[in-house]
Amino acid sequence: MDTPQAQITVARTLESDIGIREVRVWLDGELIATLKNKQSVTRAAGPGHHTLRAHNTLVGKSIDFELGEGEHARFTTSNRSGCASSLIFLLGAGPIYLSLDREESL
Repeated sequence: MDTPQAQITVARTLESDIGIREVRVWLDGELIATLKNKQSVTRAAGPGHHTLRAHNTLVGKSIDFELGEGEHARFTTSNRSGCASSLIFLLGAGPIYLSLDREESL
């Protein structure tokens, strides 16, 4: 009997995303996507321990997590502006923060 394949989805679809800079996503050291705003990626992964990493060429985040058989883990990532968000639009520069979070399972 085959073991059900687990999956992960990483979505860059949050309304709070400022829409600039691509976010590169790695699963266990393998580049699986370069996400622009409003994009997502889904990949199969075996059950067990995994590392998900996101990087926007300025800031990186990573999450270690476990997947069970047949589980579908969902993550969100976004580029957010800092307290000086008007600088990004006025000068083309300013603090940009990256978020990477696992969504709660229902």
